[in-house]
Amino acid sequence: MRFDPAVRHKACYGRRRQFRMMPSTRRQFLASSLGVAAALATAGCIDDTPGTDDDTPTDFGTEPKGSPSETEVPPPASAERTVGGDAVAVFDIVAEKAVTYESIMGSGGVVAPEGRQFVVASVRSDAELELDAFSLRAGGETWAAVDPGDAGAQNDAVAGHEGGIVGSPELIGGDAARYVAFELDSPIQVDDPQIVLERGGESATWSLPDEAAGTLAGSAPSFELDSLSAPDSVTQGEAMTVELSVTNTSDTDGRFVAAAYWPTELIADDDESHLIEQSVDAGASTTATLTIDTGYTTDEDGPITLRIEGHVSAEQEITVEDASTPT
Repeated sequence: MRFDPAVRHKACYGRRRQFRMMPSTRRQFLASSLGVAAALATAGCIDDTPGTDDDTPTDFGTEPKGSPSETEVPPPASAERTVGGDAVAVFDIVAEKAVTYESIMGSGGVVAPEGRQFVVASVRSDAELELDAFSLRAGGETWAAVDPGDAGAQNDAVAGHEGGIVGSPELIGGDAARYVAFELDSPIQVDDPQIVLERGGESATWSLPDEAAGTLAGSAPSFELDSLSAPDSVTQGEAMTVELSVTNTSDTDGRFVAAAYWPTELIADDDESHLIEQSVDAGASTTATLTIDTGYTTDEDGPITLRIEGHVSAEQEITVEDASTPT
């Protein structure tokens, strides 16, 4: 079955798939991925929130800063400028060494290039804004706006900032905020880094918060893959257990992020992503145990590749047996 992206996005968009990993010396937990209820499958919709069958909230830790919320908070008055005759607000500015992103079809992933980092902000305006009108200026250098990540369909969120990138077509009716993102060198220590908008012969600036400027100047953590464990074969419809272990090999406490990709034939982008995100102390190790639903993987027997991408990369081929057309 295939579904219209905009319809699925409007009806089915949920929280990010997150499998929070805790250091192995503290605790490990089992999280469910792709918890597909029959009613949702019939509607062409997959709930991407780990939890229980009775919708009882499950404690997976605190949502990371900038995570999407169903309750939209208006930008503060201090974030608004008049540029080219129109009011524009730039707010919720964050800096991250690596970013997660989502597409309108439920997939997405992680962008974590070595020696690079990102600034992401929400933008709201009644005016039609162009992406190339935004830039980031720091230390006498200028960086153009970008849209990180290319897995799945059109991106809908980066670093928890929702609504699509500035200048993208309207995905859903309403006056939703958009986001703007910049990729720059890491680390970089400068005074008063600013987001700049030039429009209609005028310009406006928004200074980065102290916390974001501090992140830009800080060192990034580095991670090493210890192991990826998954079965050699699985019968379609059975739960598949996957374990991922990594170590923070740097002297910097930091946030580990990666995406596990496992195919599904149920929706338009066939490699569904499952985000792994956790703070890891310098020198510490951490392990995640994921339970993946294989009921919608393929319509024929054969090898399927499980992929890990982000701060670490890995692949494992798994043979799917007794496959049938997903319904």
